[in-house]
Amino acid sequence: MKMKSTKIAFTLALALLLGAPAFAQYDLSLSSAAGAPGSSADLQVLLDNNGDAIQGWSFGVCHDGLALSLTEVIDGATTATVKNGDDPDFNQVNVVSDQGFTVGVVVCFTGCATLPTGTTGNELNVASYELLGEAGSSTSVDFCNTLGNPAVEILVVVGGQSILPSTSSGTIEMVAGPPPFDFAVADQTISYDGLSGEATFTVTPTIQENPDNSGFPSATQGVSMGMAHDSTLLTANSVAWNLDTGIDPDFAEGNAYDGGWTIGVVYSFTGQQTLTFETATPVLNVEYSTVASALAGLDTDTMTALAWSNELGSPPVVNIVVVGGGSVDPSLTDGSLTLSPSYAPPDLPFVRGNCNGDQSVNIADGIWILNEMFQGGPAGTCAEACDANSDDFVDTADAIFVISYRLLSGPTPSAPFPECGTEEGADCESASNCP
Repeated sequence: MKMKSTKIAFTLALALLLGAPAFAQYDLSLSSAAGAPGSSADLQVLLDNNGDAIQGWSFGVCHDGLALSLTEVIDGATTATVKNGDDPDFNQVNVVSDQGFTVGVVVCFTGCATLPTGTTGNELNVASYELLGEAGSSTSVDFCNTLGNPAVEILVVVGGQSILPSTSSGTIEMVAGPPPFDFAVADQTISYDGLSGEATFTVTPTIQENPDNSGFPSATQGVSMGMAHDSTLLTANSVAWNLDTGIDPDFAEGNAYDGGWTIGVVYSFTGQQTLTFETATPVLNVEYSTVASALAGLDTDTMTALAWSNELGSPPVVNIVVVGGGSVDPSLTDGSLTLSPSYAPPDLPFVRGNCNGDQSVNIADGIWILNEMFQGGPAGTCAEACDANSDDFVDTADAIFVISYRLLSGPTPSAPFPECGTEEGADCESASNCP
């Protein structure tokens, strides 16, 4: 690469007859490119030689400084090897502020090498630009003879004479690139109590930066986020910053609304803390509860959405990421919830104290309990029935309780007794003595 900040002072060592007419057999052209604003694009300077051998060339290339910023100009593949595989004897590239660049080349002062006739697509230079325009716009890059002092002419040198070649401009299209960040919430299935309609659960929204983003990974300074939900099915209880990110923010203010939540986060007021999102990073813990009255007794799943929103709060909180003190709009990936009812098995009827499942409560039940515990005897099929003293344990005390009740006028077993009955959540697989 040959790139200098001084103004070009190009004097061909050959006799140049300026102002000669253009001949189509010598064609200078610029390639075209496309890219997202903030990215870079490369344009080639190409020369087709359909005339005689070329001994040198010069030209200027101009661009719109509001749309493009010229970052680099390097020798093309042809220029780098044009002198029998080596660099030219004279090769000066000069960048002129934010306007463009100029080039002047003499292949060989002694005529030892030329750009051969009949060669096309000769790559003279490659210019790199940063794209400054808005998505959807375009800008042209043109050959020009207004740069430098004196201004550098557009010409090729053939047989010691300067010839004006034909020229073709290039175009750079500013296209919409992928959003630099993505806010997302995963789809989830939430199991709730089908009888009561109640459930409480947590959702963890994530942020991830697009790895194709210029400057990846970007050091973010804060975020603001907002998400809406169906208030007839859900209630947002709280929204809090996830400290597992490794950041304890100087400011993190969350608000829950009827139908949504918002949060604003500044990692550090002095800019000492920043955070990158190279992978999908859970940044919030949002606790929701189901609206019990809307779901109780349902026997089918209910689908509902969690949707990012820029319209919650007063004034509305907008979904953004802060980078370098500026707001960056992310893409927003909504999530869905499947609310699925869950019902416990029906409670089975049993008689407390009737551990062996026959037709009465007597000392045989006490012996059954002791035999099961100490002699490897058969196990009862209804633990609640064997819990004769109703202390939530089946042990020796239950055997003593039954024997005391039957033989020593001890206390009567608690309900269900003496008739079959149910108890919510009772551990009872079956009781053969009850219908």
